[in-house]
Amino acid sequence: MFPAWPPQWPEITESILRTVRRGDWGRYRGEATAALQEQIAAAVGCRHVRLVSSGSLGIELALRAAGVAAGHQVVLCGYDYPGNFRAIELLGARPVLVDADPSSYSLDPQPLQRLAQQADAKTAVKAVVVSHLYGVPAPIRRLREICDRAGWMLIEDACQTPGMQIEGRPAGAWGDVGVLSFGGSKPLTAGNGGAVLTSRDPIASRLNAWLDRPSDAAPMSELQAAALLPQLDRLAECNQIRWQTVSAINAGVDWIRQATAECQVTPQATFYKFAFLSERRDTMLETLRRDELPVGPGYRSMHRSSDRRCDKVGTLDRCRILGEQLCLLDHSALLATGPLRTQLVQRLSEAAS
Repeated sequence: MFPAWPPQWPEITESILRTVRRGDWGRYRGEATAALQEQIAAAVGCRHVRLVSSGSLGIELALRAAGVAAGHQVVLCGYDYPGNFRAIELLGARPVLVDADPSSYSLDPQPLQRLAQQADAKTAVKAVVVSHLYGVPAPIRRLREICDRAGWMLIEDACQTPGMQIEGRPAGAWGDVGVLSFGGSKPLTAGNGGAVLTSRDPIASRLNAWLDRPSDAAPMSELQAAALLPQLDRLAECNQIRWQTVSAINAGVDWIRQATAECQVTPQATFYKFAFLSERRDTMLETLRRDELPVGPGYRSMHRSSDRRCDKVGTLDRCRILGEQLCLLDHSALLATGPLRTQLVQRLSEAAS
């Protein structure tokens, strides 16, 4: 029913074939990876781009490069991609969970500000990880200000949001380190792969020192880069189509508009998934799946994580609600246009009846 993802565009095939004809597919490095690094750096406005084998590894590398080590504390939202929690644990650091912001699905700056005012926490915390989820940006300017005053490093997980603009700046450009993902379902996909972004020379130097041995220890292949370049050319176009579909859903489906009213989105958003809350989530998802819509639940909330593994700031009530009620519509459906978009809106509207 909906456009295929990954996309079956002829320019992707041709880009890969060019890499094969040049023989770069069998080299450590070729034209495609160099071009991809250059284009990402220009799009995000950062001086250094390191292509890596996955976004998950990118978060781990970003934490390492930011100086996180055993004994440090790292703050993140109690509702987040679980791999971020695990990356912190892997380094021997301790996760500190903060509730989600009422107007987004990301870290709430108010409890973070209170944490920053505690002398012991201010010295124990090394970094903050913040993710932009489901097309709704985190309150990144406020988080940036808090981290700057506290002397904390800000790791910006922009894995879901390539091409998104937040207050005139690209997602991934607000943090000391930013991370993109090119996993199999992402808006830019090569099956796997990611990128670590920074404009801080010491961070870039540490990344290069760890990864160059002397060959790249966690590379992206030339074939992956070749597949990504044509997608990057059409990213703005696809993001605009997704935005138009989200606008049509909000305009035509009253119950979804009410469920998402607290989360404000803009035409500059990138939608990897479109999120909405339902108190009867399992029933809702079953109904939508019968209509052949690509839907699923959100992440599990980490509010019940053992105190042996992490610290918590408050009761994380918003995280609990998100973990219990969040429904996700895949971005492949958001690429629908014309009659397909009309059918999508109609099916969503009928689902609540």
